[in-house]
Amino acid sequence: LAQVSSELCTMGRRAISVEELKEHSTGKDCWIAVHGLVYDVTEFLSRHPGGGEVIVELAGQDSTEAFEDIAHSDASREEADEFIVGWLEGHEDMKEAMTKRIAEVSASEGGSGQTRAVLLAAGVFAAAAVAFFFARR
Repeated sequence: LAQVSSELCTMGRRAISVEELKEHSTGKDCWIAVHGLVYDVTEFLSRHPGGGEVIVELAGQDSTEAFEDIAHSDASREEADEFIVGWLEGHEDMKEAMTKRIAEVSASEGGSGQTRAVLLAAGVFAAAAVAFFFARR
């Protein structure tokens, strides 16, 4: 697989100050920070299994402790990746971790896309074989 550049992997994500994070503290504009990464979860609020109001209470601040207290699953952590808008200033180490994670997801999506294509082709072939079989009867 081709190497994915660091700039591409950050995909417009950037350092975000605590002051800027605080500006996004409502249900209509809801950002939270978890482990130094900043997430815009505004569009996710209506889908959150525990209810959006739980997240809105934490909006505009570091929510790491509350996030970990709930013991979120690996799947929910992976789903959260799509909402990352950047990293908190002072957590530049998270830029590298975020870049690595995005590259891993991109690589796995490429692989899963190829798998889907093979499965689709196999399904089309099987359907054609069944149609041929019944047409001959």
